[in-house]
Amino acid sequence: MSKNSSGDIGSLIHTLRVKNNMSQKQVADRLCIDISLLSKIEHGERQVQSHMRKELSEIFDLDYKSLQIKFLSKKLFNEYNKEPFFKDAIIDCMERL
Repeated sequence: MSKNSSGDIGSLIHTLRVKNNMSQKQVADRLCIDISLLSKIEHGERQVQSHMRKELSEIFDLDYKSLQIKFLSKKLFNEYNKEPFFKDAIIDCMERL
């Protein structure tokens, strides 16, 4: 995943953390990660792992499905949008589902 797409989720985490008056330590402890990893996530240097998204939705009272969709959509778009026939590949994938 590119830094920008990681940063979108990281920026959201940072904004929600500050809005909820939570320290990085509090959020990191809930995610069972260290503060430096959370900082890297918030700065878009690392991505949120799949096991963290469910916990994040609970910490910040977010709809888990919406969070997953946002994450996966940005990941696909940022990773493959410059590929020729990307849109056709998405359509093909949808037909397979």
